Amino acid sequence: MNRTKYRAWLISIVLAAVAFGIFYYVYTGNQEKTFKDGTFVWHIESIAPEHLAA
Repeated sequence: MNRTKYRAWLISIVLAAVAFGIFYYVYTGNQEKTFKDGTFVWHIESIAPEHLAA
């Protein structure tokens, strides 16, 4: 295969990847995500004044 065929092959692969990415985003990227199994909670413990007196 010469350089022109390689270039055409690579461009077609890139265009197919872009088309698949757009398809994937349109059909799955815009869906609202809900968490049903559990919720991640970020809790920062603060030092209360009664603990400082000890």
